[in-house]
Amino acid sequence: MSAGEVNLLGKRPLGAGGKLALREVLERLLAEHDSTSGVNVCFVDDSEIRKLNRDYLGHDYATDVVTFPMRRAGESAEGDPLVDDLLGEVVVSVDTARRYAESRGVDLPRELALYAIHGVLHLLGYDDGEPAARRKMRRAERRYLDTFLP
Repeated sequence: MSAGEVNLLGKRPLGAGGKLALREVLERLLAEHDSTSGVNVCFVDDSEIRKLNRDYLGHDYATDVVTFPMRRAGESAEGDPLVDDLLGEVVVSVDTARRYAESRGVDLPRELALYAIHGVLHLLGYDDGEPAARRKMRRAERRYLDTFLP
């Protein structure tokens, strides 16, 4: 994987145009945050994300997105062959995205993009636990989501 590259894996919920648009948005997000590391985004169903959420985070329910950082943002991976140049992985539930997209009246590709952007922001050190940090994260989500045009 080259530095700053985004790989989209798993289920295929996006057509070629949507995949290209999402990859471009996420690569720009990484570049604008001075990250030369790559990210894997994997699309799964509710059953798989529930299993990951339970096994790794101790929450026995399906969720929209989970992230698995390989290291802290800005931390070097030099000399670690398992990490290489990967910032982390983002796992997105297509089933959850579909439900929320339908209930909110938005397109599925846009909902999937929101979850992927949210996950990458977490890998870059954004947090949504406190109100001020959550506002900062929501602004960044909107900024990048508004440029997503599948």
